Amino acid sequence: MELKTIKRRFQMVTVYLELILALFIAVAVIIGMVDLYRYIVLIYTTNAIETYDVFQKFLGHALLLVVGVELVAMLILHTPGSVIEVLLYAVARNMLIGGHGTLDFVFGIAAIAGIFAIRKFLFTDSIASHNGSLYFSAATPIEEVNKLVGVKIPEDIGNTLGGVICHLSKQTCRPMHEGASYVVADASIRILKMKDNLIEKVSVSENDEID
Repeated sequence: MELKTIKRRFQMVTVYLELILALFIAVAVIIGMVDLYRYIVLIYTTNAIETYDVFQKFLGHALLLVVGVELVAMLILHTPGSVIEVLLYAVARNMLIGGHGTLDFVFGIAAIAGIFAIRKFLFTDSIASHNGSLYFSAATPIEEVNKLVGVKIPEDIGNTLGGVICHLSKQTCRPMHEGASYVVADASIRILKMKDNLIEKVSVSENDEID
């Protein structure tokens, strides 16, 4: 068996394992939501002096469930944006629930500021080319590509550029390789760089042939 085939099968196994983990987490989140109702009843029946501690535990539980939901999205979507969301909610939960002083609060704010800086400057790896195209990582979400290039690539055929290209390759029976180009909606997509049979760099531009 060729090495590339082994790698491809191993990648498929990892994808299925991630989906199974996402399913277990989703089930755990649904079960955990039952405790939210119990917390509400407890808050209602607790005296005013002890309500703060109960409410803090309620918030911690709710935010933990939110982190679980975002983790499911990260395992399914495989986009940088989903990773950013998980980090943001995890830091926010730690600030509101786990923080025990001003220093922890300052560190939390610094962490959130760092995450937003990463989101702004490193989330999309794009460089303007000489012919008006933009260069993207294959993991760039389609929503970001549409905004930056001004095109309307359908998001229902793939969450990322790499996913869209895989869909187009199967639909048109055209193999993926460096230099291969595809047209979808009002966009022209070209594979610029591949490594180990995986797409790394893609150029996207408006398709001038579409009226």
